[in-house]
Amino acid sequence: MTSIAVVTGGAGSMGSACATALASDVDVVLLSDIDAQRLEVVGKEVQQTTTANIVTTVGDLGDPHFALDLATRSAELGELRALVHTAGLSPAMAGWHEILRVDLVASARLLEAFLPLVVKGSVAVCVASVSGHMGEFDPAMDAVLDEPLAADLEARFVSAAGDEPDAGNTYRLAKRGVIRMCRRAAIEWGTQGGRVISLSPGLIDTEMGRLELQHQPIKQWLAEITPVSGERSEPDTVLPGRTHHISDTVAFLCSKHAEFISGCDILVDGGLLAALEHSS
Repeated sequence: MTSIAVVTGGAGSMGSACATALASDVDVVLLSDIDAQRLEVVGKEVQQTTTANIVTTVGDLGDPHFALDLATRSAELGELRALVHTAGLSPAMAGWHEILRVDLVASARLLEAFLPLVVKGSVAVCVASVSGHMGEFDPAMDAVLDEPLAADLEARFVSAAGDEPDAGNTYRLAKRGVIRMCRRAAIEWGTQGGRVISLSPGLIDTEMGRLELQHQPIKQWLAEITPVSGERSEPDTVLPGRTHHISDTVAFLCSKHAEFISGCDILVDGGLLAALEHSS
C-alpha cells in the first residue's frame, strides 16, 4: 500500500523541513499551503532531495471545507502514515479572529477530517507553542477552548476573555487549546491504532520567528535566557532554535521508535520554559 505523509504549511521553512525529514520513510508527501507560488518552489526543492513523490495542493485552512478536501486528496494518494500540521498565524500576522480560526479551529477540523483515514501506525503531530504553557489559565476559558467547533465559539471566547481579545493572548490560548485537543484526540485515534501528539517549539529561527522578534521586544530577553542554543548559520539572529530541531523531532515522533508516545505535548524549546519557571 502506498504510504503518505501530509504536511500543512508546506511552503514555510518549518513545514518544508518536516517534509524533507519525512520523505525518506513514505512513498508520497502531500504539501499544502495558502501561498501557491512559494509552495510550487518548495515542492520542487523537496523533490530534489528524495525519491518520494511530492504532491502539492493550495488551500486556506481557514476555509471550513479545506480540511475535508485535504483528507479526501490524501485518501486518493495512499494510506495515511503521518499528518504534520505546521500551518498557523502569529500575533504579528493577524488579528484575534483569524488566529482563533486558523490556529485552533482549523486544527480541530484537520484531526476530525483525517480520523476516518487512520490505520494502525498513523500519526498526527500538531505544532503548538511554548506560549501555550505560559501564564495562568482560567478553567472557564479552557472549557471554551475544549469546544473549538462550537458555532458560538467566538462569542464564548470574548465572554470568557472579559475584554476585547488581543492577538498575543489569543495566540497563547489557541495553542493551549491545541495542546488539550491533541490529548483528547489521542483517545479516538488510538481506537484505530493511531497516535496524536502536540509539539511546542520555543524560539525558532523561521520567518514567523523573526517577525515576532521585531514586534515583541520580550522575545529578545526570552532568547537570551534560553539555556540551549543551536549553532548559528546566520549571525544576525538571536533566535536560539533551528528548523531541524523541529523536523528531527517530528521525524522521530512519526517513526516506529515513538510507537508508545501519544496524547502528550513535546516541548522543543531549548529549556526556555524551565528557565522561566526557575529564574530568580
